[in-house]
Amino acid sequence: MEFLKLQFLAIIQGLTEFLPVSSSGHLALFKILFGLEEPGNAGPLLEVLLHAGTLISVLFFYRRRIWELLKGLIQRDRTAWRYALTILLSCIPAGLLYVFAGDKLEEAFSNPMVICALLMLTGLILLSLRWQPKRLPTGKAPNFLQAFIIGVAQAFAMLPGVSRSGSTYTTGTWLGVGSSEAFDFSFLMSLPVIGGAVLLKLRHFKELSSDGQGFGMFVALILSAVVGYFALKLLARMRIAGKFWWFGIYCLAVGALGLAIQLLK
Repeated sequence: MEFLKLQFLAIIQGLTEFLPVSSSGHLALFKILFGLEEPGNAGPLLEVLLHAGTLISVLFFYRRRIWELLKGLIQRDRTAWRYALTILLSCIPAGLLYVFAGDKLEEAFSNPMVICALLMLTGLILLSLRWQPKRLPTGKAPNFLQAFIIGVAQAFAMLPGVSRSGSTYTTGTWLGVGSSEAFDFSFLMSLPVIGGAVLLKLRHFKELSSDGQGFGMFVALILSAVVGYFALKLLARMRIAGKFWWFGIYCLAVGALGLAIQLLK
């Protein structure tokens, strides 16, 4: 049963990390449901491994883009260096928020009412895409100011229930960044943040290594990476088809249902 729970959460992580429905919100709700927040269990370690899995997904999905960027940096290409700097700049708000309010943020993960309310907010953010101009600019990468503002959206998405991909992509397109570039930037800018989160939580490995769930954890890592990769492919197709805003309906429905359940308890 514990093995199946781990794999179920891995699938949820792989899907919701990239689909704009908030992986943190879904994981928090399901971990509360499954009791994975109790002392001595796999909760913190599971979070590390699942985020590592989705990190692998992004690296593989954008392997050519990342390789070209690295080559440009080595060759001192100005465009490559400028793009790399916009990515680093976008990470500053999330880093500052974690340093100054990390404990407060983690408290929100144990409050289902807050998570559900923020899921509904994510739904409204995504639904705003419905009223964007049908013809967005193409080939326009974010400038430094736009990258920083998108980074603020990414920092806000550290709250459980707020979709990182949804808020950053929506912010980028409303700022006038090209749809394709906003999509790519949304995920490339996540690499330092997700990688940093994994490194910060590595301290949990030692204290939880005696849980006897090593094989289940490894399978969960691989499963989240594979599911995450195909979720990215699906999301890219939906962006091209102009259906990104559909996820807003889902977030509103799940958030409202969750709030109703909590109020009726």
